[in-house]
Amino acid sequence: MNKIKLKFWHVLFFLGIASSLLLTSCGAATGLAGAAGVSPLDSNTNANKKKPTDSGPTPTPPPPATGHIVFVSAQSGKKKLYLMNADGSDIRQLTTGDSEEESPQWSPDGRLIAYASTINHNTDIYVIDPATNVARRITTDPGRDSSPTWSPDGRQIAFESFQTGTLQIYVVNLDGSGLTRLTDDPAGDTNPVWSPVGNSIAFMSSRESVNSALYLISSDGSGLMRLTNEAPPDSDPAWSPDGSLIAFRSFTSPSIANICAVNRDGSNFHCLTNSQWINGVPAWSPDGTQIAVRSDRGGISGIDLIGVKDSTLKSLAVNLNIKGDPIWSPDGTRLVFEACPVSNQNQACADGTGMELYEMVLSTREVDQLTNTSSYNGQPDWTAH
Repeated sequence: MNKIKLKFWHVLFFLGIASSLLLTSCGAATGLAGAAGVSPLDSNTNANKKKPTDSGPTPTPPPPATGHIVFVSAQSGKKKLYLMNADGSDIRQLTTGDSEEESPQWSPDGRLIAYASTINHNTDIYVIDPATNVARRITTDPGRDSSPTWSPDGRQIAFESFQTGTLQIYVVNLDGSGLTRLTDDPAGDTNPVWSPVGNSIAFMSSRESVNSALYLISSDGSGLMRLTNEAPPDSDPAWSPDGSLIAFRSFTSPSIANICAVNRDGSNFHCLTNSQWINGVPAWSPDGTQIAVRSDRGGISGIDLIGVKDSTLKSLAVNLNIKGDPIWSPDGTRLVFEACPVSNQNQACADGTGMELYEMVLSTREVDQLTNTSSYNGQPDWTAH
């Protein structure tokens, strides 16, 4: 690792980032093929139901949650991929063996899941088809390959790789062919995020300063462009659903990170928050009108909703210590997040055990516990299929 030419801020960011499987046509995945299998978790659905704290008229709840959520759980002793219905029912294990998995992300059509898998100290990108439970290895280099992100058409995957001794951005076809290195800078380039439209990839790099800035590059390696300045450091790019804006975290100090945004051409840099604490990685609502973020206050995290047009902030307080960044349901009515119980205002499960997945209905603020395994559960990604 001493080959990585990264300054303090850049190291802080990409080590803190990591900033997601499907049943047959939203049906049941069974059987065992290759390295993937199925085994049940303790599916104690809705084990802890938190009541909304707001007073006033009771809003009409949205329809029941639909689709499927893939997530990482250490229930078996190693971090493996699991699948469940959006209401927390029918939890099933998808990967088995001696490997440990991270960063699951549904393909745009909801039929495949890309993820990073580590075995024998080597991390590669894999894709699994939950309809058959067949996993396919996409990268084979001995360097660490991680942080997969899908192209809009689902034909390619961008990722960061340590193949050359510094983290750089690569793309590869879904069948493992066409491996292409997009960036080549000794400072290192990390955290690629593919635009939902077109062929652009946003990423972060400290190539021009001691601090990190956001950059944009085409999927063929052309058109490199810096989007933000490097003072203060910027990290964790997140595209708006229409691909016109990129939200990100801007660190004015090690203990303060605000949510800002910039147009895809680098214009109209503006901040949406003026916090005195660290905000988490921004998550866009499906309609692009709001951004959900994990928000640290007094050592116990909550979730804030930020209005994109007017920067209004709505705090969603729950009696949980939120540990991971929230994700939206495809219909925009719910949030899923990883959290720990809070006891006497002390942070629980600091070692990761006892971390469970919870779902909040935004209209009622009711929170349901989706997993109940007394182990690590996190890194969820939700598909409508």
